[in-house]
Amino acid sequence: MTFNWKIVIIVILALVLADKFLTIVNINPVKKNFPEVDPLKIEKNPLARFLFNKFGLYGGIIIHTIITLIGAFLFLWFLGNTLSSFNIQNSLSISLYIFILFYGFVLANNFYFLLKFSKIVS
Repeated sequence: MTFNWKIVIIVILALVLADKFLTIVNINPVKKNFPEVDPLKIEKNPLARFLFNKFGLYGGIIIHTIITLIGAFLFLWFLGNTLSSFNIQNSLSISLYIFILFYGFVLANNFYFLLKFSKIVS
């Protein structure tokens, strides 16, 4: 069975870019609704927070996106090879499903904080 890498790349790009978009969108309500808080400090990921402080919001987002994409493909490769070593069929597909599930939680968390910082959810 062949694996369609175009679909994998599109899915990973869509998830990662949605995450980064929500990160940027989360920062704007913090600037507006909580002026006493440094908006770049709301990021929970210490690597992203460091990159935002070092390179600014947009420079940090670009660098963090590249790092995240590399990490995503390394995750798929590592988990796919680990599952293949146990003779599990469609190991790369299973790895992609696990990645989508994990990143779905990340996006849900970002969306929740968007609602919270916008004062829609208390």
